[in-house]
Amino acid sequence: MAKDHFVPRHYLRQFAVNGSEEIAVTHVSPYRFVGVKGIGGQCQEDDFYENDEALEKVLWTCENDLAPVLKRVSQKANFTEPELVALKWLAAHLHVRTRKAAEAYKVFPKRIFYEVIQNAIDSGRLPPPPEGKWTEEMVACNGVSGFLMKRVISHSMEMQTLASKLLKAKNGSFFITSDNPVAILNQFCANAEPHRSFAGFSKSGFQLLLPISPKLCFLFYDAKSYKVGSFWRRLVEISKADVDIINALQVQSAEKFIYFHEPKSEQGIRSLIENYASLRVPVQDFLRVIPGKNQHEELLHFRASTVKLPKAWNFCRLRRHVNFQPGDRRNPAWSALVEELERDFQKNPTDEDFFPRIERILADPNSLKNIRTR
Repeated sequence: MAKDHFVPRHYLRQFAVNGSEEIAVTHVSPYRFVGVKGIGGQCQEDDFYENDEALEKVLWTCENDLAPVLKRVSQKANFTEPELVALKWLAAHLHVRTRKAAEAYKVFPKRIFYEVIQNAIDSGRLPPPPEGKWTEEMVACNGVSGFLMKRVISHSMEMQTLASKLLKAKNGSFFITSDNPVAILNQFCANAEPHRSFAGFSKSGFQLLLPISPKLCFLFYDAKSYKVGSFWRRLVEISKADVDIINALQVQSAEKFIYFHEPKSEQGIRSLIENYASLRVPVQDFLRVIPGKNQHEELLHFRASTVKLPKAWNFCRLRRHVNFQPGDRRNPAWSALVEELERDFQKNPTDEDFFPRIERILADPNSLKNIRTR
């Protein structure tokens, strides 16, 4: 059975030990220093993509296109506009590609399937399973990775309305990564409503962080909500304290493993994990059960898996005057176009190129009407 990588090797190579094909690995919970391991054996699972040849072809093409861009940007600590578009695509596809992303998506439908079948068992319409008690672990959700990858287009398009900065770790500090390296949050809405994440890619105040090397981390953010460094400078050097905060987000985001480039730094990684592991939230806990109007009724609410700031950082601050309310769209007209494009892909799943498809949508009076009225 084939081993499928859910975090590409070309990404992990940016954190390799001395430019080798090895990387330092730590298990997060419970803490265990695994040691220096081959990159080829990390972030993989048997038949993770369920023999979906079309999906595997798309991923292979993406990796071949993105790998040289990522390496080039990491080496020069700068980027061109075409490279920025490619890296926004990388961030969007890493967000939905990992095993943790797939497991998080399964939580809600598995609970629904479990409740429906359990009700049928209780009423005698179905027999109990031969193994004994019916549990949620018995529910299988197939095709999740392929479904989630369809969201890359809408996520990457929404990211076009985000500002971008490269954060550089000050000498003496470095960024780590994980088996779920994209961290999303919304600092602007953090105290608005405790049961909502406000972490949709289209929302005002959205933030996304992706470490791309031990010295560099990409920050994509809503420039109408936050100020990050000088307007004209793409590279922002940040303090060791701020690097630690960003690394704390990786501790929260990781499914099982943290990766880093210096094995001798293991004690520092251990301290980092011990300090921030309490902020980790199992994906199952993002599903909230709310009592209904009577004792036989329950409401299910799933909150997107996000991270939280353990303390204030210095490089990114809220603007004094923000003309948004929590939950507002960052750019409603653009989001309406993105939604129209998603519907078009569903109705016309052809090989039509991306930009001609947008031009066709904008030339259609009915599509324009939908965009203007949303």
